[in-house]
Amino acid sequence: MNLRRTTFSYAVILSCGGISPSHAGAAIEQCGQGGAIPVLGDSLNAALCSQPLGGQVDAQKQAEWAPWTHRPYCAGTKYCVYTNAMFADGGGVSIITTPGNMSRAVGVIEKAFAEPPVATAAPDTALPPPYVVQDVPGKGKGAIATRRIPRGEAFVTDPAAVMGAVDLLERVAGTAGHLLLATAIDQLPDPQRVLALAGSYSAATSVAENVMRTNTFAVSLGGEPYMALFPEISRINHACKPNAHTRFSPRTLAMSAVAIRDIEPGEEISISYAEFGTTYGQRQHALLHNWGFRCTCALCTAPESELLVSDRRRRRMGQIRDGMLGLIEARRFAEAVEAAEEMVRLVVAEGLASHLAEHYEVLARLHMALGDGAQAVRYARLAVADLERFGGPDDEGTLADMREIAGRKG
Repeated sequence: MNLRRTTFSYAVILSCGGISPSHAGAAIEQCGQGGAIPVLGDSLNAALCSQPLGGQVDAQKQAEWAPWTHRPYCAGTKYCVYTNAMFADGGGVSIITTPGNMSRAVGVIEKAFAEPPVATAAPDTALPPPYVVQDVPGKGKGAIATRRIPRGEAFVTDPAAVMGAVDLLERVAGTAGHLLLATAIDQLPDPQRVLALAGSYSAATSVAENVMRTNTFAVSLGGEPYMALFPEISRINHACKPNAHTRFSPRTLAMSAVAIRDIEPGEEISISYAEFGTTYGQRQHALLHNWGFRCTCALCTAPESELLVSDRRRRRMGQIRDGMLGLIEARRFAEAVEAAEEMVRLVVAEGLASHLAEHYEVLARLHMALGDGAQAVRYARLAVADLERFGGPDDEGTLADMREIAGRKG
């Protein structure tokens, strides 16, 4: 699956190692052997098995499908399409997943539907639009800054239009898969807004598959991985050393693009599609194989000596990421601290310090585990400062934790 990646975070490693709290998910509702049972709202949980679309629907029957505005459709598979055409001020969202996964996520989804619509542009309406989508030589469409975008500004927030189980395209092939994708898109108020994103992915067998394979981001909802399409943010092109990063909010089912550094008027806005810590050769192979282009960003066209230094740093970043869990599980916290501090230095040197708060949080918790209160307070204060300036609504829990540690006497 060719998913664009959000910023790497290894804070989850701490919960695996027992250093930070984890939260249990809701119980999974199982399907009967007679077919998939689409999961509806908590208050209803109507047992509707896979049925074809079409025909007139009365208001009472539609109410039974709440929070969905269309009858869940499964195309004879274990996956179903769940659509709410009223989400995001009438933009709509379709989610393709199993009834079991939907039962795990429906509580979060219903809360997102109850949230006020998110603004799709920068929250300060006194500012001019931050960018315009236009033709970019050699890249098709791209986002060009129309004003200065300061570091830390969330200059666009884009509600999801389509979300699908991450294994959908591999597990449901042929006509059934095409029906699920086509239904998910067709039930949106403006299907063309999604279909217009189709590129030149040669392996796709339909326009809908093309769009989902080349424009989706990897996100998590209800503890499960999804591919999610955000039509506005999908227009932002790739760079290996980008000037923006993305963050997804399960609270609103929306993704924001945030400036990593100051972006000047006329500059192309970029995010990274590549895996965290990948080298030049690995990135070029993945981008060509998955998206059909060779990267010609500033880093990839830099002198060979500069590329070698960058590759060495990124290779080390990958080693630290892969080894961190083992250090924590073995309770080798002092070594984990050294590795985490090295990671901070490396991501800063590589220009990937999109959100240093997560690294500071890791270090604060590790020092707490070591009993080093002074260092824990130091890193917690750094995390608080970064979160207060650049954090989003879903960072409130972390911010509260870091404030509590920062307020202690070292």
